[in-house]
Amino acid sequence: MKKGISIILIGLICYGSSIQQSRASSEAERIVASLCDYAKGNDRTLMRKKLKQNHLRLRRIYGGVMCGAREGFSGGSLLRLATYFNAFKSAKYITQLIGPQRVNASEKDGQTILQWTQALAASDSAKAANLKQFIDLYASKK
Repeated sequence: MKKGISIILIGLICYGSSIQQSRASSEAERIVASLCDYAKGNDRTLMRKKLKQNHLRLRRIYGGVMCGAREGFSGGSLLRLATYFNAFKSAKYITQLIGPQRVNASEKDGQTILQWTQALAASDSAKAANLKQFIDLYASKK
């Protein structure tokens, strides 16, 4: 009898724990989606507010923040999203928060943000003029 009660209690504890974990993961997904929207919209103020409200430091979480594909953007980091959508204020703010070490680090595809931006400028001549300021920003962080 005691063994049966123990199994039921363990099951209830695990169930409650999984509910808490799913709530935490859905909250994290909402925060990431908000940060991506603010980066795309060039809204540094709301990005700062969202980080502050949730007691987050972008430097610590930057590697785990991946923005999904949207409007021609194939998905990637906050900096790539901001660069693709010509959100210079957001990109400048993000680079200040994450520091030069993260700016110069290779991302999942093996390219740094500078290399990716240069490749984007080379492949899209219409965006090349706008991307020069981003290239200069990322090159200055070396």
